Amino acid sequence: MSKAPSLQLDSAALADEYDRLGIRQFNHGLQLLDALHLREGERVLDIGCGTGRLTESAAQRVGAQGEVLGLDPLPLRVERALQRAHGRFAARVGRAEELTDIADAHVDVVYLNSVIHWIPDQQQALREAWRVLKPGGRIGFTTMPADVPHDLHRVLHALTENDAASQHAEIGAPNKLTRESAATLLASIGFDITLNEIREFDDAFDNVDDVLSFSRASSFGNFLSSLPESQIATLRERLAVALEAHRGPRGLQLTRRMIFTTARKPLAH
Repeated sequence: MSKAPSLQLDSAALADEYDRLGIRQFNHGLQLLDALHLREGERVLDIGCGTGRLTESAAQRVGAQGEVLGLDPLPLRVERALQRAHGRFAARVGRAEELTDIADAHVDVVYLNSVIHWIPDQQQALREAWRVLKPGGRIGFTTMPADVPHDLHRVLHALTENDAASQHAEIGAPNKLTRESAATLLASIGFDITLNEIREFDDAFDNVDDVLSFSRASSFGNFLSSLPESQIATLRERLAVALEAHRGPRGLQLTRRMIFTTARKPLAH
């Protein structure tokens, strides 16, 4: 059953941490933009734009004749996106499932970078994307795979599986997909799949606190949010020990796995 994450846990500190540590998501987002082949003069919709780092890159790719709009349900992150925009792109509070102020067949590209796994009604979000896309328009998303977890999530699940108080803690996003379910979801709307693969990213962290900060910031406060602070502190100590097995020349080295899926709205439908 799909689950809605809390949108009330974000804070100015988390938004700032995301801007500092979210370079990891930005880097794989650049690969998503490459796969979508953004062109000068196109209209682009960035759903779940966060603090606008990738939105800025999309605006650079489409140039002054293009148009980029970033939407995010978290006002504090939209504020930071607007501070970054300097008139090069627009950003406002909004949700993927409700694009009611965007006209039919208005945009060339829609993308969701590390976003769709937070959306409870993914089909409605993709129906809205279909509606606002022009015939021949492209859609793409990255998402953590349900069946091939990140290294960090594997370690945390191993630490909590025998602990009744922690085993249901929020570790990953609640609405993860597989390559197969991602393709099925897009095809059910009418999209033609153009890319569907898993890519790996080797992250390096200085210490366990940076690992936890990245997880909290990228989940807008949902990561481990059901646990009391005393229990989180205990889990942190156990995690610090467990992560030493992943220490390498660059620090704590953890692999993330991301599904990259792109599709096209047919010219005739």
